[in-house]
Amino acid sequence: MFKNRVKVSKFLSFILRHGPHNYGLSLDKHGLADFDNVFKILKNRFPGIEVKDIKLIVENDPKKRFQIKEGKIRARYGHSVEVEPLGQSRGVPDVLYHGTSPKNLDSILKEGIKPGRRKFVHLSLTIEEAWHVGKRKASKPLILIIDSKKAKKEALLFWKEENIYLTKEVPPQYISVYE
Repeated sequence: MFKNRVKVSKFLSFILRHGPHNYGLSLDKHGLADFDNVFKILKNRFPGIEVKDIKLIVENDPKKRFQIKEGKIRARYGHSVEVEPLGQSRGVPDVLYHGTSPKNLDSILKEGIKPGRRKFVHLSLTIEEAWHVGKRKASKPLILIIDSKKAKKEALLFWKEENIYLTKEVPPQYISVYE
């Protein structure tokens, strides 16, 4: 496998989530880009990379950040550029979780969870996954419980991307603190 796979993955995340315009890359409304165009950008940045290397990076990514589909590639989540998720999710679990910094609690309980610089709020299926996400924001993250069953009944939309759920925001009435 290509020796700089972590650098390639990070760069791929950047161009597909945040900076396609920096490289003349067009994304469709779901964030899909022509694979050949992305490959040319990667090849220019990482001489020696091959198509099989990119496919291995996508297939072996533990967080399933990317998807290759019908000659196109996309980041599944984490966008700061405008994209629409690929269809509304069915079978949303009754409870989802969100890891964050304890310093955000007062604001969250008043205003809910907002996407910040991203386009969607990311929710986890388990407390452990939420804790790992929260560790990026605080050494002792706070875990929030999202009553997704009630939220969905009251018209909040969710989209599943592999092992996470996306939503535009989570109003405070659906949030409680995991003790």
